[in-house]
Amino acid sequence: MEKVSLPLPAIRCLSKQEAASYLGIGVTLLSELDIPFVKLGRRCLYDRVDLDIWIEEYKQCEHGRAKKEAIWPKPKKVSTEGKIPASGGLQQSSQTAKEYAKVLGLKTDKMPKHC
Repeated sequence: MEKVSLPLPAIRCLSKQEAASYLGIGVTLLSELDIPFVKLGRRCLYDRVDLDIWIEEYKQCEHGRAKKEAIWPKPKKVSTEGKIPASGGLQQSSQTAKEYAKVLGLKTDKMPKHC
């Protein structure tokens, strides 16, 4: 009787380099993205199923290209909108300035702020 060998199934867990190649990106970008992986010892293995799920979710989120093309950009705020914050005024920030004001007879008490 002849021995029949069955083909091996495709490898499911990929190394970092193989996963990056599978997605068509570099290893550095793969490390920066929040893609789930399995840690075995010091090795990080990426499941093909997880990679496929992640890329489908990424395409649907606001960061994915397909979503950006369908949405109109939000208008930028015009500089004349809203209130302009108040600035300026007399401020004595150093101890020397307070001592100088005392010698001149000026008030050094802080004034209450108006609403």
